[in-house]
Amino acid sequence: FDPDGFNVGAERAIRWTRSQLEHHDAMPKNSADRLMDWLGELPRTHVEGHLLFVHGSARRPLDEYVFPEDIYNPLKMEHIFELVGRYCFQGHTHIPGVFTVAPQFEAPEISLTDEEWRRTLPGPKAMVNVGSVGQPRDLDSRASYVIVETGHADDDVVVRFRRIRYPADVTCKKIYAVADLDNYLGDRLLVGR
Repeated sequence: FDPDGFNVGAERAIRWTRSQLEHHDAMPKNSADRLMDWLGELPRTHVEGHLLFVHGSARRPLDEYVFPEDIYNPLKMEHIFELVGRYCFQGHTHIPGVFTVAPQFEAPEISLTDEEWRRTLPGPKAMVNVGSVGQPRDLDSRASYVIVETGHADDDVVVRFRRIRYPADVTCKKIYAVADLDNYLGDRLLVGR
């Protein structure tokens, strides 16, 4: 994986992470190479019944961003939805929500005192961005994840968007302590950006 096309800070962070894996004293000789080979051989998609799991999108599983504002690009949304059997779970933008074929985007409504938002996925298709446990980007610094419930009546799928607090300030300080990482990588954790 090469971070081509990433911003400078993200590219530096990826290269730093790679160097940590390659030069970690506790790793046996050549294990970093084996780890990189293993990661490179992992499938780009995972399918369970009518559920597709990708990082980017159904069209480009590794690197395509699907932002909420893409609903105003009907051609892009149409092309992606053509590749979705029924439901696609994705991330990459770190912005949680549900895309419909309409096209519409519905962001989870989770107040700072709530922890969960339940949604029965609409038919015939939907794309679900699960957000990010470590780096949410929807201006909510709490970790974001989704629990998927199948086996409901009429083959409905329910998603439970969850938010939990975590010590982002501790992680932020650890980032500040690494000269090769930009401080903004820590700052953004505190504001969910």
